[in-house]
Amino acid sequence: MALVASVDYTAKRIYLSALTANADLDTLDVYREVRALRRTTAAHRLFKPMLEAGGNLEKIAGVSYTPSYVRLLNGCRLVPFNGSHSIRVVRDTFTDDGLAGRDCFDRTPLGASVVVDIDVDFPEIEIREVTVSGSTGPSAESIAAMTTAAVLAALNATTIPVDVRRNNGVQIKGAGTSIDPWGPV
Repeated sequence: MALVASVDYTAKRIYLSALTANADLDTLDVYREVRALRRTTAAHRLFKPMLEAGGNLEKIAGVSYTPSYVRLLNGCRLVPFNGSHSIRVVRDTFTDDGLAGRDCFDRTPLGASVVVDIDVDFPEIEIREVTVSGSTGPSAESIAAMTTAAVLAALNATTIPVDVRRNNGVQIKGAGTSIDPWGPV
């Protein structure tokens, strides 16, 4: 059973199915279903997309990036299943007109006595790029500018600190050469 019951491009509404009632809702799954409908249904392709998914956008130059998200476009809203229930949104979801979380849902088409509780519960994380200092090897920029032979020569000239005893907790013998290979004691 699909999460999306129907899509109304004219009203800019995505109606959710009964499968979303009393469940965790990953809006990335909604995005995938709407995208699949656009791919397989010619009438859906007559309209502009109402959702986009993304992530890994730079927040702080070269340091942190956004996790994956779903953005509703051009006034699009999600309409919960028409029955009293709760939904827990587990993905960062927001609109291009400044709304986020539960405000991305339109409950006005629901019956007057229908109560839908929408909780937003996704990990507030960001992706960080970490630079390890103390390395004496070539930088990524210098490697990009080198030929393959120059890259191999630079790497062979660099001592890479590796201690298999510490990593594996096993005592070893040998020099690590083809004549005297490493092995357990």
